[in-house]
Amino acid sequence: MAVLLLFVVWLPVDPASNFMFAKTLQVSNLATFLSIYLILSLSLNLSTGYTGLLNFGVIFFASIGAIGVGVLTAPSDVAGYGWPIIPALIFSMIVAAISGWLLALPTARLRGDYFAVITISLGEVVRILLSGEPLLKTGTTQGAIGIQRFPQPLEQWWFCGRGSKLDANGVELSPFACKNDETIDSVARTIGEILNFGQPAPYYLLLAIIGLICVGIVWRTLSMLYSSPWGRILRSIREDEDVAQHHGHDVMTHKASALAVSAAIAAFAGALFAWYLGSLQPSFMQPSRTTFLVWAAFVIGGAGNNRGMLVGAMIITLNEFVINRLVAAQSSSSQPLHELAVSIDTVFAWLVSEPFQVALLMLTISVIGYLFKRNAIAESSAWMGSVFLLMVWLLHQRSIDEVFRGDIQVNLAYVKVLIIGLIIVISLKFNERGLLPEVPYRPERPIGGDPS
Repeated sequence: MAVLLLFVVWLPVDPASNFMFAKTLQVSNLATFLSIYLILSLSLNLSTGYTGLLNFGVIFFASIGAIGVGVLTAPSDVAGYGWPIIPALIFSMIVAAISGWLLALPTARLRGDYFAVITISLGEVVRILLSGEPLLKTGTTQGAIGIQRFPQPLEQWWFCGRGSKLDANGVELSPFACKNDETIDSVARTIGEILNFGQPAPYYLLLAIIGLICVGIVWRTLSMLYSSPWGRILRSIREDEDVAQHHGHDVMTHKASALAVSAAIAAFAGALFAWYLGSLQPSFMQPSRTTFLVWAAFVIGGAGNNRGMLVGAMIITLNEFVINRLVAAQSSSSQPLHELAVSIDTVFAWLVSEPFQVALLMLTISVIGYLFKRNAIAESSAWMGSVFLLMVWLLHQRSIDEVFRGDIQVNLAYVKVLIIGLIIVISLKFNERGLLPEVPYRPERPIGGDPS
C-alpha cells in the first residue's frame, strides 16, 4: 500500500488544469479501477486458487452483472426496464450465481483445460451477443450498439442533494443539470468548495468510495468463508478430490457452490465496472482488457491468498495508469513524462533498427548467467537473443519503412500488454507461486473442558 500511495503522489496531472480537481479525479479513477480488478481477482481466487477450477470465464460472469444492471435500470423510454439499482444488482448477482452453479454441474468433471475452453467461450458468446442482439441495446438511438443511459448509484443525490429538483416546467432535473446549476446546494458542490476545485467534486470520487467499501465487504466475507469448514473442504478438493470424497464430502456440490459464489462476486464487480464506464460497448469484454488482466493479477500476486490478489491488482493498476499518462505525453511536449516517452521511443527504435546489436547483448547476458550459474536468467536471455537474431533475417529496411511512415514510434497500447506479459513470464520463471503465495495454517482447536 505504501508503494501505491507513493505512486499516487508521484503520478503527474495535466498542468493546464486545476491541480486539486485533476489530482482528485486521477486518484478516484485509480481507486475505482483497482477496486474493480481486485474484486474480479478475489472472485477468480475463490474458484481457481481455492477450489482448483481452471476458470477463464470471469468476464462471462462479470458481464452478467454489468449488462443486467445496465439493461434493467435504464429508463423504459430508451428500451430499458426502469428498475431501481439495488434490486437490479441483487437480481443480476443471483442470475450469475445460478449460471455458475448450472455450469459447474455438467462440466466440473472435465479436465482443467477443457473446462477453461468452455468458460472462456461463454464470455465470447456474450460479447458477440452484445454486438448485435436488440434486447441488449439501450440508449437514445435504437440502432446504436451497446447499453447507455443507465443511472449510476447515488449520482442524483451527489449532484442534486436530497429531494427532487424541478425545472421551470416541473420536470425533474438530471444530475448533469444539477451539476451546472450554481444555486443548488449539494454534496458535490460543498466538497468542491472546501477543496477549492472551482467546480463540484467529480462523481468518480463517490464511486471510488463505494468501490473501496465493496472491496472491504467482499474481502471480509471471503476471509470468513476461507476460515470456515467449507473453505477447508474446498482446499482439500483442490489438493486431492479422491481423498476429499473418501472423507464423505460431495465434491460436485462443493465445486458448484464455489463457482456460484465466485460468479456472484464477479457479477458484483461487473456492475461496478458498468458504473465506472458509464456505458457498455462490446469492447469492454475484450479478453486483453479483462480476462488477461485478471489472470495476470492472479498469477503475479499468488494463488490462494487474498493479499496476493491485492498486490497483483495494484501492479495491473500501476501499469495501466502510467502507460495512459505516457500516451498523453508522447504526442505533446508540454505534458508531464514527455521525456520518458521520448526515451521509450528511442529504445524501441534501437530494438527495431539494430536487432543484431540487441541479440549480441542478450547472448552476452546469457553467457554471464551460465558462468554465475543463474540458469533462469541465462535461458531467458538466450531465448530473447534468438528472437532478435531471427529479426535480423526477417526485418529489412523496406519492411520498417512500410510499417513506420517517418520516425519509428512505439504504440504504447501494445507496450501495456507487453509489460504485463513480461511480468507474468518473469513471475512464472523465477517465482511460480507468485509474490505472496498461500501460507498453510492450522485452524485453532478448541481447548478441552474445565478440569475442575
